[in-house]
Amino acid sequence: MQPRDPYAPPTLIAGAVVLVAASALVLLLVPALQARRVEELKAQRGWTSTPAETTQTKASQAARIASYAWIDREKGVVAIPIERAMELVAGEAAAPAEGERK
Repeated sequence: MQPRDPYAPPTLIAGAVVLVAASALVLLLVPALQARRVEELKAQRGWTSTPAETTQTKASQAARIASYAWIDREKGVVAIPIERAMELVAGEAAAPAEGERK
């Protein structure tokens, strides 16, 4: 009986098939396991928003701080744009208090 040649075509083909199958298995398993882990982490940390929901939330928050709105109409409480509020606070800080001299 002659010793088997490790470089014979059938041996190389079998090795290539095993290598391709193992690579395909890794390429399919890794993303699935990663996605599962990401979902676990999101659940642990309370992250339920998708990127689209986050973008929508940021846009609605930006619109809210840039507009006027009634908070309590009966009491006369109004929300004002953040820029205007900062101007008013800066003006109050710069104005001398009653009884003070310049």
